[in-house]
Amino acid sequence: MKRALRIAHFDKNKKVKVLELGFDDVEINSKDFAEEGSLLLSIHYENQKTFFQLSIAEAALLKERLDYILALLAKQYIEADEKAAKTRQSKNQQKKNQEEREEEDWEEIEGGKE
Repeated sequence: MKRALRIAHFDKNKKVKVLELGFDDVEINSKDFAEEGSLLLSIHYENQKTFFQLSIAEAALLKERLDYILALLAKQYIEADEKAAKTRQSKNQQKKNQEEREEEDWEEIEGGKE
């Protein structure tokens, strides 16, 4: 098994959780037939390890779904960021307008004193 990816995260108690992706190469068996490789996902937490083996077809399906979800989330993020920017811009404009009105009111008050 060869390691292709290792991602470590810490939980709220500062204990490490590790996700690993490993794979076995394609091999030729004793009858001279090619055997497809496989992927192995593993999660390590404290003294526990959990493994999940994927065939090439399952890994390809997982990749396609991940690509789709990543594109969807990227689109949602861009839309949310644009909406948030418009909201901030509107709030800033309202604040600026309020400050201008208050300044005009002060000018009227100060102009009335003289």
